[in-house]
Amino acid sequence: MADNRKYYYLKLKENFFDSDSIVLLEDMKDGILYSNILLKLYLKSLKNGGKLQLDEHIPYTAQMIATLTRHQIGTVERALEIFRQLGLVEQLDSGAFYMTDIELMIGQSSTEAERKKAGKQSTFTALDKRRTFVRHSSTRDRDRVRERDRDRKRERGRNGTPHPRRLWQIQQCDTDRYRAFRAENRAARQVGVLY
Repeated sequence: MADNRKYYYLKLKENFFDSDSIVLLEDMKDGILYSNILLKLYLKSLKNGGKLQLDEHIPYTAQMIATLTRHQIGTVERALEIFRQLGLVEQLDSGAFYMTDIELMIGQSSTEAERKKAGKQSTFTALDKRRTFVRHSSTRDRDRVRERDRDRKRERGRNGTPHPRRLWQIQQCDTDRYRAFRAENRAARQVGVLY
């Protein structure tokens, strides 16, 4: 039986700590603690789409958040108030805290999704190999066409018209035609078609 558990992860942009709200937050007294609490709250809210809840009916309180983040209750309460002021957290009517920017940061995966991703990756690898082969073979074809065009240009004059035939080439052609005509006549007489 396949293990199909879901895994959630936090996607932070490389300029996350350069945003105005995080710079202001870290500039405060105990600001590094606040940013640590904020990241932990982001991670705790992943499964619930940004809501800080123990389950569907029990929202996290400041005491519960202090226990889970392993910070003092006073520090967590100050952090939550600052988060509200900076617009990083909202308190919903149900009493649960909602992380406002979390929708842009949530990623989710499962073991089945990882298996499919690995399958796609191997397919892309095979396609890349085939494209490389086609590129090499098309290069060979391109070289053949260039050689053929080069040969044709040699056969043509400067203005693009074919070189005129030489007299011996015309005589040879006429001689070949005459011989073919004579051979046909001989064959026809033998059969009795010509008199």
